[in-house]
Amino acid sequence: MLRVLAGAAVLLSALTSGTALAQVLANGQSFVEGQHYQTLKEPVGVIDPDKIEVREFFFYGCPACYAVEPYAVAWEQSAGEDVNFVRSPILFIRGAEPLARAYYIAEAKGIIGEVHGPLFDAIHKHREALFSADSLAAFFEKFDVPREEFNELYSSFGVSTKVRQADTASRDYRLTGVPSFTVNGKYVVLRTNLRNDTETFQVIDYLVNRERSAR
Repeated sequence: MLRVLAGAAVLLSALTSGTALAQVLANGQSFVEGQHYQTLKEPVGVIDPDKIEVREFFFYGCPACYAVEPYAVAWEQSAGEDVNFVRSPILFIRGAEPLARAYYIAEAKGIIGEVHGPLFDAIHKHREALFSADSLAAFFEKFDVPREEFNELYSSFGVSTKVRQADTASRDYRLTGVPSFTVNGKYVVLRTNLRNDTETFQVIDYLVNRERSAR
């Protein structure tokens, strides 16, 4: 018994010391700060401070973003009411701006739910080259958005502001790739060290619960 207690004490000490703090979950999976997620030195502002923000940075032309999308949709549907799930299209990949503007046009029209998935499908499943304002205008006509209205929104102050804010957020988090996930302006999930997309959302759940406990 003494040996068991001593071993437990050693394990507890290992788990609660140093910068590589292992967080052991109920299912036995360990997530390590600096390996599976990064804590930011300077927190980034969130949209709604009353909720726990989970933000996905993505690019419609990114195959990995397309692959993770079903997981993101399922996770969002099961997230608690205290969670604010935010999508942010990035601009740091060449040719990303037209698609970022398309996202915020759909949001402005209140049809992001109808457009988001089909836009991913059009590019990756149907191999449509939707990387210009002109091709995107034709795509949006399928959703009853006239070309003239699309073009007006494309260069509008509101859409331009949203695009600029999303770009600023990705810079504040110092992101270099997508998809990337952040939690409450404090944490960046290090997906390159995770085994699969399921584990990505296990880390997100852990960080969300950590924020809940802190509140």
